[in-house]
Amino acid sequence: MPVEDAFRVVLIDDDPDLRKLVKLTLEFTAGWEVATAADGTEGIEAVRNARPDVAVVDIMMPGMDGYEVCRRLKQDPQTADIPVVFLTARKELDRARMEAAGAAGVVVKPFDPDQLASELRALCEGEGT
Repeated sequence: MPVEDAFRVVLIDDDPDLRKLVKLTLEFTAGWEVATAADGTEGIEAVRNARPDVAVVDIMMPGMDGYEVCRRLKQDPQTADIPVVFLTARKELDRARMEAAGAAGVVVKPFDPDQLASELRALCEGEGT
C-alpha cells in the first residue's frame, strides 16, 4: 500500500490481547499507524493528541463505555470531525444509540483480520456521504 494511503488509527479497547491483534494487523497488513488506549479517558486524550483518521472504540468497557467516548469526541470541536467506528462482540446492536452518539459504523467481533483495514476505510469514507 502506498504511504499516502496510510491511515492513522487510535484503538480504544480494554482487552490487551485485542489491542495487540488489531495493532499488529493494521500495521503489518495495511501499513497503518496505530496508537492504542486501554480505557475511555486515556483514549479521548490519545485521539486529541494523535489526530487520527479514525478512532476505533470498543462499546463495552468498564468506567466510560464506547457510546460515551464517541459522544465526547463528537462534542469536542478538536475531535468532532474524526470518524468513530465501534468494535464490539455484541450481536444485538443498538443502532439508534450508535447514531445518537455519532458513530460512523461498527465492526463486529470476531472479525477477519485481513479484512479489517478495508472495512474501516469503507466506513470512514462512507461517513462523508
